[in-house]
Amino acid sequence: MPFTLYAQSFAERVSATYLKTDKNFDIDCSYSYNKTLKIIKPVGETLKGPAQLSREFVIEGNNRRLPMSFSLTRNNRGFVYNVLINQEHQSTGKLSRRDFYIAPIKDQAFASEFETSKIRCKINFAYAYPEVLYDGNYHFSVHPHKTYDWQSRLKATIENYLNDTHFKSIIFLETGNYRGELVNINGFLNGIDYNLPPNKVDSDLVNVPDETSLIVSPAGNNRFSIKAERELNITFTGGNHNYCIWNVSRHVIEDLMNSDSQARVNFFYDTKAIVAQPRGIEGEGLEINFNRRDVNRSNLLNDLLSRKEIQTRYHASYLEYFRDFIGKQFSGMYKTYKLNYKAEGFETSVILEGQGIRHLEVNFTYL
Repeated sequence: MPFTLYAQSFAERVSATYLKTDKNFDIDCSYSYNKTLKIIKPVGETLKGPAQLSREFVIEGNNRRLPMSFSLTRNNRGFVYNVLINQEHQSTGKLSRRDFYIAPIKDQAFASEFETSKIRCKINFAYAYPEVLYDGNYHFSVHPHKTYDWQSRLKATIENYLNDTHFKSIIFLETGNYRGELVNINGFLNGIDYNLPPNKVDSDLVNVPDETSLIVSPAGNNRFSIKAERELNITFTGGNHNYCIWNVSRHVIEDLMNSDSQARVNFFYDTKAIVAQPRGIEGEGLEINFNRRDVNRSNLLNDLLSRKEIQTRYHASYLEYFRDFIGKQFSGMYKTYKLNYKAEGFETSVILEGQGIRHLEVNFTYL
């Protein structure tokens, strides 16, 4: 194994990452449920003025590139957003929530052609910026915290991955959802500093190389900028497989859809280095829960999936969202969307047809 430098303790780096992320802010816009391939790309960073936030974007679709500007401006005690597309088509409204679809545009022909009702924008604070993913081999250690790995069964294996130079490793640090909602926008524009409640550091990892990236990750809800062109390999460790790791997987696919990449995405789940919790993600008919007594005996994914009667139910449901919900939500972003799923006791492949131009493939493999 090559010499690895540990110049700063992992705990110190974690604390610094949390504090730095708390000061992040940006405006983010994308398409959702659009019928044909359209992508919104940011042009430059989000700008902060004395009375507004603003960011420039470009819409690519229908063989055209249209400029789009977004501004959030003070209006009495509230805020008004303004979206201007191609310097003539305007959408404006009062800011009632920080995650919203933009208001209707008057020119109905243009609105229909560019599906402006499907444009969703977010005002983000204390949220990690998108992580850029290129072709190559990644190791995602999601929330390697004692809260989830209370028996410290993952520590040695995760540290082996972190020190394996065949991977670019990223550690995802847990925090609560909606942390940015605690930031007062008016105070922020006035230059008033803020300090959010401190995050708890409860990891027992020690041998973490300095080159390992750290990302604050609220329940696995992160953003990615997919720059891979051929093949993107991601090996998962940590937890929980039926919640935070599921979310990270979901966001990688969603951000693949909202990019112009045609790279094949390969997910590898190391079942001997991943834990799960009794209650998994709910909604959309998902059934990715485990019996609490089984989890109390061992929350290692390899143990929880050792019984045949659990394997089929769990894996079929795990795949269902990526096939049915994402397949429908982004049907305009692909021509074909192929999913290959391979685990002990369960193996299947499915190809969905959409209205886009790309042939996309995602593989789920359990190790």
